[in-house]
Amino acid sequence: MLPDLKTMLVVNPHAGGGRGRRIFPAVRELLEQGIGSMDVMVSEYPGHTFAIGREAVASGYERVLTIGGDGTPFEIVNGIYADGRPQRPPELGMIPAGTGNSFLRDFSVFSWRQAVAGILAGRSRRVDLVEITYENERRETRQYFLNILGVGLIADILKLTNEKLKGFGSLGYSLAVMLRLVRGMNNRMRLDIDGETMTIADSALVISNSKFTGGGMKIAPMADSGDGRVDLVIFQEVNRRDILNIFSRVFKGTHIAHPKVRTFRAAGITIESFPQERLMADGELLGMTPLRLQVLPKELAILA
Repeated sequence: MLPDLKTMLVVNPHAGGGRGRRIFPAVRELLEQGIGSMDVMVSEYPGHTFAIGREAVASGYERVLTIGGDGTPFEIVNGIYADGRPQRPPELGMIPAGTGNSFLRDFSVFSWRQAVAGILAGRSRRVDLVEITYENERRETRQYFLNILGVGLIADILKLTNEKLKGFGSLGYSLAVMLRLVRGMNNRMRLDIDGETMTIADSALVISNSKFTGGGMKIAPMADSGDGRVDLVIFQEVNRRDILNIFSRVFKGTHIAHPKVRTFRAAGITIESFPQERLMADGELLGMTPLRLQVLPKELAILA
């Protein structure tokens, strides 16, 4: 059963092309039957959920529930941590209404009804939170993510999806891959993985705290969101044909057997790249490398 905690429900009405708005009345009714009173906050502009997360900590909320995609809890969490690491962060419940909803797939949650049922049953799991610092407009910026961080190619694909292919849903990610391949790969990266250094060229990589991205892409099939480490997946020295072959396997997770795919697990990673590479986390475009990353083990309680 759910303990009696001060609860906030955060709604992104624009998630999933308006799905957040459409499911809100039914979600609210079910939650109020099981939880009782709670405060509702509706996101009204880009970045508003960040401000809401910040207010949640300042006002002593102990439980924050979200209706949205992967980007909604990303902003909420970063708002919660905006003024420093809270002594006791609120527990977080996610109700999927977005395009991908990747993180909840690790919990075998695929619909808003499943998510609400898990929340009301009080099913809770401790998960890792990943702290990152990177360059944004020539300043060092600190943020946090739960699901995945893409460096280079993966971030470029997201940018294309958001700008031109959002209306295609999950298919948009696949179309963006094809468009991005026209440019090919041309870079050099220096990595430090838990103190071990390596240099790679003409490569892309993702850093995953969970298994899925882009909806059903099983990008890191061995990832465990509560093991104190992230899974680093490197597409090393790849050409257009390699990338097509790799991405044709990514929905089943068999791409990790490709000879140009390497995987590592680590608690801390630093990346320098030449030229600088674009970054994305949990479906949100960030800044550029260099990047420093540190896992905060079992930092958050997730209701699912």
